[in-house]
Amino acid sequence: MRDPFTLDATGATLTIRATPKASKTAVTGVVALEGDATALGLRVAAPPVDGAANDEVVRFVAKQLRVGRSAVTLVAGQTSRVKRLRIAGDAVALEAALRTLIP
Repeated sequence: MRDPFTLDATGATLTIRATPKASKTAVTGVVALEGDATALGLRVAAPPVDGAANDEVVRFVAKQLRVGRSAVTLVAGQTSRVKRLRIAGDAVALEAALRTLIP
């Protein structure tokens, strides 16, 4: 199974499949998408109202990767369960941090 993230010289792109209105925000594992694509499954405590779930996804990922919130940007999936996040930073350090998220 492929990793739910890709790396480049300026950071990483992470694909997430969010499930809103959970009891707490937590990683559920790697889930399969169409084709051979994968995403990091994430239960989100916030409801999908007025961008609250998106804000919670960005906050949670930034905290887990130990980067500033401004380093994490939602680039696709504002109204979808499948979201793509851009994380700015050192690719080597981000890869190590992203691997700790994957159970």
